[in-house]
Amino acid sequence: MISEHNEEPMLEFFDLGDSTQFKKIDLEIVQEIEENSRSISPIIFEIFEKLMKQCLKGYNFTDEQISFVEYLEFYQEVNRLIPELKKKIITEDCYSSVFYIGDTHGAIQESFKIVDFFYKLFQTNKQIKIIFVGDYVDRNPYDLENLTLITSFHLLFPKNVFLIRGNHEDRLINTHYGFIDNLLRAFREKGEELYEEIIKYFTHLPLVHIAQMHSGDKLARVMAVHGGIPIDPLNFLEPAILEDIEPKLKCEVDKSDKMDVYSVSMLWSDPDDMIQGILTGAHLHGRMRFGFPVFKSFIHANNIQLVVRGHQKWNNGHHIFFGGQLYSLFSTQTYDGKIKFEPKILRLDFGQTPKIIPIDFESLEKELISNTN
Repeated sequence: MISEHNEEPMLEFFDLGDSTQFKKIDLEIVQEIEENSRSISPIIFEIFEKLMKQCLKGYNFTDEQISFVEYLEFYQEVNRLIPELKKKIITEDCYSSVFYIGDTHGAIQESFKIVDFFYKLFQTNKQIKIIFVGDYVDRNPYDLENLTLITSFHLLFPKNVFLIRGNHEDRLINTHYGFIDNLLRAFREKGEELYEEIIKYFTHLPLVHIAQMHSGDKLARVMAVHGGIPIDPLNFLEPAILEDIEPKLKCEVDKSDKMDVYSVSMLWSDPDDMIQGILTGAHLHGRMRFGFPVFKSFIHANNIQLVVRGHQKWNNGHHIFFGGQLYSLFSTQTYDGKIKFEPKILRLDFGQTPKIIPIDFESLEKELISNTN
């Protein structure tokens, strides 16, 4: 058994403790994961385990510190496994619960709790899906550790865990909001070499995840995106059809100012209950706003029942727009090094009211208990 207070937690992958931490995964699941992961370099497992140890030791990232060479090898392997942007819009058939995680911005404490929760829930239901809606770096000092933990989590569970791109997965934004500075502080000039591997990975992240939730012959479509719906500001009354615009999306680039208008809108725009059309202007710093009529036209045209996004800060970790048809999540407690928010995640089950869950061990344990009853 491993607890956060053990002096020397011995950690082996697939046997990561219990209590408020990890439980051993069933042999059948272990075999399935190993089968899916045969082509993955051992560096992915090794870095994942090291980060788990550091989290269990009170988030002490100087203990058995991960070296520049290890991080570089990790992201070189990531780019070998994900050498291109295969799908800009991912569509997945889902037959169980789907969980959504908002911006994490280097808050590895929350991300660790989410991983812990997933491992336990996986014991009883290996069909669940988890979608992270972007913004893994900037704003906090442990953004490299946070990004690496979530990325390894995805690579080890590729059928269950999905990452989409946020507006902070961007070279210009990383220059101004801390990520590149953190890399240079940790690795000096070598940080630039590591960043080039990471920004290449960022350009390979999709922009949208569509969960097609099934129950018998019934279907509900849920769209996950970081910012907002795709809008052409010059033709906002005409709803964009996702299938039609996907080939036109120019998003496999390192900065949003090189992207098309639809990609920029999906990364940067915000919903607004107080307007009818759209709102643009220099005072919004590139963050176009869209009202309910524009949103309604889009979801009807694309047969979408719910949209889940991140991008905005909320003191209580979430906000509901447009009569419950759009959920906005924020999943970090700390921001710019200060504790400011009550982070939340979202759980969706077909035919049930969306459920907001606080990211703390007590709330997540209650969720696990209710899931097994």
